[in-house]
Amino acid sequence: MMDNRRYNDGGYQPFVVAASRVKILLMLAGALLFVIVGIQFLVWSQGVTPDLAILLLTLGIVCTVLFGLSALVLLIMLLRRTPLIVVDAQGIDDQSSAIPAGRLMWEEISDIRLIRYSGQKNICIYLTDPKAYLARQRGWKRWLMAINQRLVGTPVNIAGQSMGMSLERVYEEMELRRRLWAGQW
Repeated sequence: MMDNRRYNDGGYQPFVVAASRVKILLMLAGALLFVIVGIQFLVWSQGVTPDLAILLLTLGIVCTVLFGLSALVLLIMLLRRTPLIVVDAQGIDDQSSAIPAGRLMWEEISDIRLIRYSGQKNICIYLTDPKAYLARQRGWKRWLMAINQRLVGTPVNIAGQSMGMSLERVYEEMELRRRLWAGQW
């Protein structure tokens, strides 16, 4: 059952999603393990045949860089004390990943869907003007969000690996507040 109690100011109770420190620690441990494996591949690339050395060097560099960056992001998430997501009467504030959407007002959101992509559940937030939203982003964030746009039709996707609750519950609360804002309840 969804909660739709009003606050005294006429708004709706904000829904706050905190990080699961245990999940983040487990993912951090996994990322660090793969960094160690990557470094081991680099060590093993010495004194082997040239073809095998190229393979081991490539795997070592990819593992070390990719999982090293992942470990850095996870460490930042672990140290950060702010919520991953806040859903309120004005919109959604997403800080749940390496490429967070930031503040999205309800006026900017055309639809919210819970989908399964590549075997993983995601909340996809469809925007009224995704091109304008992408134009506001900078650097790598814009590039990565443009990839999301091509893959699932929206630049804003939220995965639930680091959340302290189910993605289904987060989706329900988002949809409830979007409907309350639109006057559909």
